[in-house]
Amino acid sequence: MMSYSVVIPARNEAENIIYTLTSIKNQTLEPNSIVVVDDSSSDNTSEIAESAGAKVIKIYRKSKVSALGTPYLAYVINKGLAFLENEKISYILISGAECIYKNDYVELLMKNMIRDKVVVASGIIEGERTSQLGVRGAGRLINFKWFKSVGFRYPLNYGFESWLIFKALSTGFKVKVYPNIKFHILRKTSMNISKAYFYGKAMKALNYTSLFLLGRVLRMLVRRRVSEAKYMLLGYVHGESNYDDLKNIVKYVQARRLLLFRL
Repeated sequence: MMSYSVVIPARNEAENIIYTLTSIKNQTLEPNSIVVVDDSSSDNTSEIAESAGAKVIKIYRKSKVSALGTPYLAYVINKGLAFLENEKISYILISGAECIYKNDYVELLMKNMIRDKVVVASGIIEGERTSQLGVRGAGRLINFKWFKSVGFRYPLNYGFESWLIFKALSTGFKVKVYPNIKFHILRKTSMNISKAYFYGKAMKALNYTSLFLLGRVLRMLVRRRVSEAKYMLLGYVHGESNYDDLKNIVKYVQARRLLLFRL
């Protein structure tokens, strides 16, 4: 059965979300449900999403700081997952509120996943590159049954998106990026010192070795991104290793990547 529902975390996305919702509703495989989790928007994100037929769940918080890269974003996404966990579907699509998908994005991704026996996968953003384990957080399709078997929630910790990748590998399943399946985003992704700091904390939480961290830092220094390298290092130092369930698989994957010089 090729059925799915969608979770979209959103905060002040009035300018973008209608394009995302339209691209999802125009998929060759129509979703069962679309859930938008509105994280205290001060604009009319919720009204636009509701008018487009999405179910809106509202979260209220005072902080105006971006949740990107933090465990709070996992909390937001989990609110949408909780709403969908009893649906009879085959997959969950996690999307950003600024993504635009080609009409056959979900169908192509799903068919490839079924063929390759993959439980977590994504396409890639147009104009970007990624590694085979670099499954996007947005545009990510997850096998519903498998996700239920590991709790159907993201952990409230740094690196929660990578946690899902390693969790699949640790349970004997495959993950995959399909470079020929592309989608567009309305905001260009980029690194900054905040993201670098959270990335460092995520690497520590995921039990990345200091050797792997130093490889990443050196690569940033070569590219003259000194401040970002510094904050990534600080994030790692200030972070904590909490994913005990992933220690063995992370160690194995990183040993392979270091041998292949894939930092």
